[in-house]
Amino acid sequence: MVKSVGMELKVIEGRQSSLYNHFKEYELAYCRATTSRLMGVVALKLTWYKAGDTSNRYHQIMHLDYSEYGIDEYLEFECEPGREDYAEVKEAVKTRWNNFINVIGEAPININAACMLRLIESALPLAAEGRQREYDTEENVEFRRYALRRLDLMKEALAERGISSDACSSIEAIDRVSARNLGQYATINYFLMRLVDADFEAAAYLSDISEDELRNCLLAEPGVQTLMRNSITRLGKRNSPNAPDKLRMYSCRLTTLAKNGYYHTSLNIWLGGGRTSRDAVVADIDIGSMTRMSAYESAMQIVQPEYITVFACKDTMLNGFDAGHISQLAKAEQSPCENGWVYTIYNQTNTHVEKSEYRLGEDVYGYALLSIGGELILMSHNLTNISMLDDAAVFSMYSPYLSVKGRYRLDNPIFHTLCHTPGVIFDDLVEPDE
Repeated sequence: MVKSVGMELKVIEGRQSSLYNHFKEYELAYCRATTSRLMGVVALKLTWYKAGDTSNRYHQIMHLDYSEYGIDEYLEFECEPGREDYAEVKEAVKTRWNNFINVIGEAPININAACMLRLIESALPLAAEGRQREYDTEENVEFRRYALRRLDLMKEALAERGISSDACSSIEAIDRVSARNLGQYATINYFLMRLVDADFEAAAYLSDISEDELRNCLLAEPGVQTLMRNSITRLGKRNSPNAPDKLRMYSCRLTTLAKNGYYHTSLNIWLGGGRTSRDAVVADIDIGSMTRMSAYESAMQIVQPEYITVFACKDTMLNGFDAGHISQLAKAEQSPCENGWVYTIYNQTNTHVEKSEYRLGEDVYGYALLSIGGELILMSHNLTNISMLDDAAVFSMYSPYLSVKGRYRLDNPIFHTLCHTPGVIFDDLVEPDE
């Protein structure tokens, strides 16, 4: 809208504009956050109430990334009773938030506005334009511009009411949304996960080592990495190079994936800071060797067997398929792929981080692919899980439309290829037994 003011023209943003400050019309009621900061991400859900009408709400849902992108999901929903889309929008808010919780695997908690703002402000420098990222598109760049505009308007509305992040430091914010009562293996795995991901602030939170020391650590030299595997061996109490007292010592063998390939690292870690394994911090780290691996060597380090069940589907099942009618898929995250639709079922907790043998992807219970070629393919790295998925499909309402083509254990992974090769069926990728 353009409004004449004297001899000047002034642009007044309408409610459909991303520059319109909806937040000035509402009061912030509460904020929910996932306790997942040690995984390098936090999901937030902010709920705003219209003054005098708590049924009239405005919601923000966002996903913060503390490694490369700063913010990689941002949504707003206006839920106004009486509007034609009220029920639909209300259900969308519930669905999107539950999807975040299911994927992240950490229960949400209430946090105050200062903590919420500090979490956002700590992530936003990573969303700045001009930063080098491994994968990025112009669409993602424009999305972050939009998200930053909206968050600036939100902060402006809160600042007018005297609300800021001043009452919460970065470390306090990390502490508020981090998992509690960590065991010795979880402390080590989370520390190394954050360190190789160049999330030095969170790594320092778990240790007595300064951020500057961690930035200059040999393990950080390849840049942002993903911890693919970590094998931990407890060695008992021993002196560390930088501490006079005997500390709990552990040997670690890591496989990480950087932009330029896979690395294998051997190192020792000392835990101190508490009398039990549940209140420990990393006191010292000593890296023995770090070498880049060939594709073959890395595959040997991270490969896991795939347990697969293949069903042929009748055409009538493919039209209007609803994964919710198969119990194990009811909370699965659905996403399109080149060969149909893939459903990812996540574990409800992140207990895999508490193991001495950590592997990326063990937060996933299993997968299902409904393919273009008319197959329902179930896959898990765990034999018990694939049995449960198999039973859920066989005893579902879709049972009359399914026929088993085979059940397999494969040591060479093919499920990713099945998902991303248009039109391929299972038999195309597997040689028949002679």
